[in-house]
Amino acid sequence: MFRRRNKRKQRVEARAAGDPGRVVSWSSHDYEPPAASARRPGGSSWSSPERLGEAIADEERLLVGVEARVEEERAKLARFKELFERRHALYEEQAWLRRERFQVEQKVLALERRAERERRRLERRAGSADGSRRGRPVRIDVDDEAWAALKREAVRRRLWLVWWLGELIRIEVGALEGGKVSGRPSQRRRRSPGEAEPSPRTRFLRIDASDDDWGSLRAAALDLGITLGRYVGELAEAAAYETGWRATRPRVG
Repeated sequence: MFRRRNKRKQRVEARAAGDPGRVVSWSSHDYEPPAASARRPGGSSWSSPERLGEAIADEERLLVGVEARVEEERAKLARFKELFERRHALYEEQAWLRRERFQVEQKVLALERRAERERRRLERRAGSADGSRRGRPVRIDVDDEAWAALKREAVRRRLWLVWWLGELIRIEVGALEGGKVSGRPSQRRRRSPGEAEPSPRTRFLRIDASDDDWGSLRAAALDLGITLGRYVGELAEAAAYETGWRATRPRVG
């Protein structure tokens, strides 16, 4: 009976401890729970302080390597950025230099042309005290008012008509040969509202034009079906138009 009562007591105490099938011993003894195992982030356990110290040393070495690679990449990126900005700045400077060179070349070319015109003008003036005596005698058909406006402009510019008309012919021939103009000079400008047709009248004067330019202008006049005198007259009227002249209807009575 005593043995049966003792087993019943053991079952009750085992059920209270959470293990119904376990037999609890009443003998006194010191219970030591199992030591909690420390684990590294990678999953391996550190069973001793020495192993933990080695793991710390490994992590420190890995960290030094990563920091070195990051610093190297940072330096490369900074160098790349510096080189890229420098290249972009050089491209901008190169474009600016090209623009400056083009502008300087244009200014030099304009000065050379002006100097050449002045040289020719002085040569013609030195060759004859009276510029109207030079050039070939020709007949032109030009409007009276346009002719008067052209003469006033020549006086204002201190030019001889013999040279000015010769220059107009040279410019016209160069434009024709370059394909820059076509048709009659009177058809190239826009007429003002109410502007009348010019009333050409024949005049005789001398024009300083070379044989080649004169021949080219004669061929152009034949192609247009007008006389050479009227072609030159229309060039004179076009020059007068730029000074403000406009053809008006003749007064009746």
